[in-house]
Amino acid sequence: MSDQAPVLWQYSFSNYNEKVRWALDYKSIPHRRHSVFPGGPRSLTFSRNGTLPVLDLDGERIVDSTRIIEALEQRRPDPPLYPSDPDERSRALELEDFFDEHAGHDLRRIAFWDARDAPGWIADFLATDQPPARRAALRAMLPGVRLVMRRRFAITDQEVERSRPVLRAALDRIESERSGGGDHLVGDAFTVADLTAAALLYPMVWPPEFPYQLPDPPPQFLDSVKDHPALGWIAEIYRRHRGASAEV
Repeated sequence: MSDQAPVLWQYSFSNYNEKVRWALDYKSIPHRRHSVFPGGPRSLTFSRNGTLPVLDLDGERIVDSTRIIEALEQRRPDPPLYPSDPDERSRALELEDFFDEHAGHDLRRIAFWDARDAPGWIADFLATDQPPARRAALRAMLPGVRLVMRRRFAITDQEVERSRPVLRAALDRIESERSGGGDHLVGDAFTVADLTAAALLYPMVWPPEFPYQLPDPPPQFLDSVKDHPALGWIAEIYRRHRGASAEV
């Protein structure tokens, strides 16, 4: 890794961005962060070329949280997020992919649907880590931003109802992989599987260790799964492993 600090382009509130931010912090990699304004020019530019998070690392622009963590693991293997045992590593990467595809997107869809009658809250949530003037601007822009979100993330009644059992199945997967209440999803150490599951599902527990100040969730937020036993595990993973920021 070069002497130049990596640059993370992020939405501060986003679960996929939290996944990469956590990996950087866990590995104590000094980095700079740019919190992109939702609906602003940079937001539109990144949307046309993929999505956030994006990491500028050693002269390369890396898109996609899985690819970013893979690059970090290659350059800074200690402390590891990939198990050294080949079978455990394969299982951890399979679980990372599972939660990427069967938890993060569905959680996001349900969360914004459940908050659809609280536009002020949505604006405040999307404006996490933004200065007051931008928060006010986002409130004014919110109708257009919500329209783009509905189209991009398929936030419709039909898709939300499809996502609810998918999200519950992801929580069930956590419990089944823990093999009777174990601390970790793979082996006996914190891995990319634990990090991915906890980061992508963080809005279900609103952990105090989350690195930015979030607004309180609205009533009935994610009520359909609020009593699942996996939520206690997510909160505990945050408490034990979401350490100090390495942002410079």
